[in-house]
Amino acid sequence: MRKKVAISSLVLVGLLASSLSVDSVKAEGNDFELAKKAMERQVEKPLEKGIVDYQTLNKLGIEVEGANLNPPKDLKKIRFSNYYNEDYIFEQEYNDDFYSANATQYGKPTIGQLLPYYDFDFHKVVVPRSGVLLVGGGTNSYAIDLSFLTTEKDWGYSGKLEYLGTEYEDGVEIQGYQAKAGTYYIPVYDNDSDSYDDNTEYDLYAIATEFVDNVAPSKPTINKVDNNDKSVTGKAEKGSTVTVKSGKTTLGSATATSKGTFSVAIKVQKTGTNLTITAKDSAGNVSSSASVTVVDGTPPSQPTVNKVDRNDTSVTGTAERYSNVTIKKDGRVMSSDQADSKGRYSAKINPQKSGTVLSINAKDKAGNISQTKSIKVVKK
Repeated sequence: MRKKVAISSLVLVGLLASSLSVDSVKAEGNDFELAKKAMERQVEKPLEKGIVDYQTLNKLGIEVEGANLNPPKDLKKIRFSNYYNEDYIFEQEYNDDFYSANATQYGKPTIGQLLPYYDFDFHKVVVPRSGVLLVGGGTNSYAIDLSFLTTEKDWGYSGKLEYLGTEYEDGVEIQGYQAKAGTYYIPVYDNDSDSYDDNTEYDLYAIATEFVDNVAPSKPTINKVDNNDKSVTGKAEKGSTVTVKSGKTTLGSATATSKGTFSVAIKVQKTGTNLTITAKDSAGNVSSSASVTVVDGTPPSQPTVNKVDRNDTSVTGTAERYSNVTIKKDGRVMSSDQADSKGRYSAKINPQKSGTVLSINAKDKAGNISQTKSIKVVKK
């Protein structure tokens, strides 16, 4: 049983930390009973420092407190109606199961009533992407022992919602969850042990939610970069800012598109230069670094070829040193040889008829291929 809270303080509650299976829980009773059992099974722990900043926690508390201290004047309009206020959302009955849950909005508290006795309200919150979900609530009445949970649909547990802990300060309780993208549910009930309904239309509760993106983007994937390229391209989290560095020097940055592609303009870099690339999302989370080494993208010069006559058993000439020189006839490889340290090569062939056309090219260690040199075999 949770202690009742005075109007001047708040209770910020959210839970379902236990990994209960749907079948094992459902067998024990209706939604009201299931919520109470889930509450009883929660093992509280401190919210680790640094998971959520103080400003965010304080904002959530102010939202809930403001809703409790400034209720609407015409309280009878809250239930069974479309009562509108730009600052708050108002509970809409019937909302007594997962399928009729009221939608919440971040930054806009929901005000509700727990009438009649054993009234049970459901609200739902959409988590846009992986991050921390904060669920808060409070009441303006000692007649309400406010209790509520944060759970997956139909009391399921898939591991997408992880209880992080609770923080208490000045009568305020705040609980956080690490949540993956999806829809989650907040059942609300009065855990009052009284045997009669002492709530009136003036006894209100308020809930509020906040989302904190604390998940860094995935490491960007990078396409090959050569010594002729004027941009670095690849994929990263959509909307993230991708930055390319060489050592401590920033070469450029760009925003990833809605499809997650990016192109960062850079100056041409020397072969062998190591580049590091990171992605930063709108919340300031930075990915781990991806790295790429600039490769040689310049093809070798076209080889020179000495005269070849019908008696020759080799093709000779010069090419980029250490490049692999290939001799072809009608598109088929006849022979190849590696140019030496001075660029000289000598590729063995069988004697060819006069007028035979030979094609010669050179490929360097990086796989770049030169333009093809063509010659005709002469008589002598």
